[in-house]
Parts: sequence; C-alpha cells; structure tokens
Amino acid sequence: MNWKYKTHCWLGIYLLLMSCQPPTPKTEFIATEPLLYAKGFEILEEGDHKTLKIYDIGDESLHYELFKLVPAENASTVKMSDVIPVPCKRIICLSSTQLCYFFELDAIDPIVATNSSRHLFHHVMNKRIKEGTVKQVGKEGNFDTELIASLNPDVIFVSPFKSGGFDALKSLGFPLVPMGAYEEETPLARAEWIKLMAAFVGKEKMADSLFQQIAARYDALKQLTAQVKTRPTIFSGKMRSGSWYVPGGNSFYAQYFKDAGADYVIKDDKRAAYPLDFETMYHKAAQCDYWRLLLPEDIGYNRESLIGEDARYGDFDAYKSGKVIMCNINEKPYYEQNAMKPDVILSDYIHFFHPELLPGYEPKFYELLK
Repeated sequence: MNWKYKTHCWLGIYLLLMSCQPPTPKTEFIATEPLLYAKGFEILEEGDHKTLKIYDIGDESLHYELFKLVPAENASTVKMSDVIPVPCKRIICLSSTQLCYFFELDAIDPIVATNSSRHLFHHVMNKRIKEGTVKQVGKEGNFDTELIASLNPDVIFVSPFKSGGFDALKSLGFPLVPMGAYEEETPLARAEWIKLMAAFVGKEKMADSLFQQIAARYDALKQLTAQVKTRPTIFSGKMRSGSWYVPGGNSFYAQYFKDAGADYVIKDDKRAAYPLDFETMYHKAAQCDYWRLLLPEDIGYNRESLIGEDARYGDFDAYKSGKVIMCNINEKPYYEQNAMKPDVILSDYIHFFHPELLPGYEPKFYELLK
C-alpha cells in the first residue's frame, strides 16, 4: 500500500471519528437582569461567576472594562485576571458620591476607606471616619498609596471623570472599577447603577426592588406634568473662572427640567456641557422665569451674596422676581443622596414650577434663594 493511499485512509477515519463527536459547547453570556435606563454597564452570567462590563458612554467604539465577580469561596481556584471575590469584605470608594448606593443598600460595613468627608452628612459613616475605622486616603493626585495597600481592599471604586494618581494605584495590583454613573444622561439611569454596586455586596434582589420603587414614583410624578398648559422657562449655573458652564439639551439636568414641566432654554444644544460668556448667556436667559443653582457655598448664602459676586446677576428677571431656586451643598446632603433620590429631586422641581400639582409638599433639597 503506497503512502498516499495510507494517508487518505487515515484522514477518512479521522474525519469520520470527528463527525461522531458532539460539538464543543460555546460559552454563553446571559444577562442577569435587563437594564431599563443605564447604558454604562452590563452584568452577565457565565457559569459560576458574573462578568461585569463597564462601558465608556462617550466612546462611540463602545470600549469597556471587564471584571469577573466570583463567589469568594471559589475565587482562589479561578485562574483569571481581574477576579473580584464577592461579596466584598473590604471596599474603598474614592468619591463620596459613590457611597449613596451603599447607604441605600444598608451595606456600609465593607467600606474601609473613602477620599473625603467634606460634604458627608451620614451620621454612622462620619462617626466611623472620626473613630478611624473608616480611613481617609486622600484625593486625586495625592493618594496615600501606603495606607491603601495596608487596607488590602477587594475593590477600589474610582471616578472616570477625574485624573491624577491612578497610575500609582494601578501599580498596587488591586481591581480599579470605574464608577461611571455620572456619565449617564437621565436621573433614572444614574439610580439604576445601584444594581451594579449591589453585585459587589450580594444584595441584587434588594437593589432591584429599591430601583423599581424609585422608578415607579418618578414615572408617576412625570405623568403629573405631562399635560401642563404652561411650561415656565429655566436656566442653570453661574460664572466660574470667567465662563458660564451650562448643561446641554441631552444632559441630566435638561431631563429633570423637562420631566418637571419646565422649558429649558438650552434644550436645543445637545452637547452635555459647554462654556458660554456672560453676554451670550444673558441674551438666552435674561427673561427666564426660573434660575437654578447648586452652590458649594458657605452656610447663609443669600441674594446679596449672589449679586456680590457679580452685580450683573441682578439684571436677570428670575433674580428680580425672587425665583432663584438653589441647593446649598454645605447645608443639604445632596452629593451623598442625589443619585438615589431622583423622585425626590423631581418633586422639588415640580413644587416650584407647578405647586398646584403637589399641594402641601415641602422640598427636601432645593429652596428659594432669600
């Protein structure tokens, strides 16, 4: 038998045997829970662990970072990079705004450090920081890497909008998870990030229930303003370092104003945020009914304080009529609560724009500047 014949025989036998083998199963990803609003993340089931994808919403190429959330009892046996044992026992939040999700889930025990307590109102967390059981590890560009390393965190949540010092953190070898809720363009999308945070502390069912309740209340409030006959006009912000930075028509704030039954004067510009000079802003907003401000100012900030910064503010109709609505973050827990209180903030806006729709309501965050 010549070698060519032998080769063909063996090849035929090999192909016959291979055709009898069952096909190799493909790895399938199954979404744990379809997201209704958030675009910045996805949680998928893969065998005995979950795969977390966090997307850069502003990147049209849909770039994402990937993490494996593995039950703690199996984590040591899984040979994969970016493995995070869950539920996490040691968590660092490098922005105080990330804490609100853990507050809502009643899951603050794993928090071992944060960046600052400057705008923190939460009594228990402030007490732990004061006692030293929760550490303060510095701010962007000046992290205490030795302290962070000594805390041996399971995960560190970072802000993708800030820079400085993260390269040093990467060298420590701990998972850095970008918390991108503030890149979302709608209030409910930001609130839905509670589902991501819950995956790290084993409270997924609680997160889903909480979010459903928030979304139901928000939608009910939104329906109240759906048929309003008049929509007052509104603008936002003030001068900072020579420019007036305004949220655009696709922004988080623009969605709030629309849902609250107001007409935002920058609604036609779809950029997220951009600077204007004073004259351009005055031309657009001089005759607006309302002016909205979020103020990181001293306690007791008032109308005189505002025009003390720039006398031209007194020329806006909203100032003249006493319709400047403001939230002073030194007096209200806005930063640590707003992401999980979209229904409350919407109620505040409706109270000012259409008080007849919520009789007897007392606003929680915003008030008229007096």
